[in-house]
Amino acid sequence: MRTLPALDLASASPQDVRAALQGFGAMLVRDPGVPASRCLEAIADAEAFFARPQLEKDALAIAHSPHFRGYSQMHNERDWREQIHFGREVAGGAGGEQFGCLEGPNLWPGDVAWRERMLAYLAAVEGLGQRVLSLIAESLGLPAQAFASEHEPYLLMKLICYHAQPDAQRPRQGVAAHLDFSWVTLTLQDGTGGLEVQDPDGTWIPVVPVPGTWLVNVGELLQFATRGAFVATPHRVENPSTQRSRISMPMFLNPGLRAVVAPLEVPEVALRAAEPLPHVHHVLDPAAPRTPFVFGEAEWRRKGQNVWCRQCCLTTSRAARLRE
Repeated sequence: MRTLPALDLASASPQDVRAALQGFGAMLVRDPGVPASRCLEAIADAEAFFARPQLEKDALAIAHSPHFRGYSQMHNERDWREQIHFGREVAGGAGGEQFGCLEGPNLWPGDVAWRERMLAYLAAVEGLGQRVLSLIAESLGLPAQAFASEHEPYLLMKLICYHAQPDAQRPRQGVAAHLDFSWVTLTLQDGTGGLEVQDPDGTWIPVVPVPGTWLVNVGELLQFATRGAFVATPHRVENPSTQRSRISMPMFLNPGLRAVVAPLEVPEVALRAAEPLPHVHHVLDPAAPRTPFVFGEAEWRRKGQNVWCRQCCLTTSRAARLRE
């Protein structure tokens, strides 16, 4: 069985990062600046949130937030989980753009100390992600700040509770195979297991939980901007346990909402086709011309208009035309 490479960011070189992400699509990273005890505390805080009474969680429902922050449950054919969204704690979005409402305050439980720990954890993981992006840029011969802009990065973090399997004979997906719409995603997980990534050859690799490490996977934005030098990583979750839930904390590192995402001056790479899957949810069409776009406009289509999977939308449109 293939296992993902594990890198220490204190000593990893740009070449180490490039070899890991191009060879596997993902890697495990540790950072001496964020001790394992901090990671265990974050997981414990997430567990404590999901253990709250349902009425308390429902009071933080995402439907109450104009900024798409808050709590939700997903019990359907492709999801078996509950989650809460957080982002950078800022005032409501300025400017007249429709996507400006994606910026704003979070919905928090009443525990102020819990809130401060979560914001501190988000800031620490953002710093870790920025160092990963710098190493990626340098591995392509670009300046370390190639993915930076004048606009503050748009951050999204989820606390996710994947429910225990109700029936071991008929396991439910925790989340179906998909790509992330991000530069990179950094995921902290508990010891339950069940997360898998697909490497460039089409092989599904279990992400074995290692305390104090994050899974780093490539998002669609990085594939777009690097002209395929780094390929977005399909991944999926199925909680293997019938007894316990699984806690996961992905943090999606993105450009600023007003930043323009454009192809960088790096050599074009011919993408290898992975083994076909029934469906991998994705936003961008890798075969389409690489036309620069404003990140916030694309993110608004995903969030505000619920147009997030290109293939699902095409299928729905095709079915609608057939009914006409």
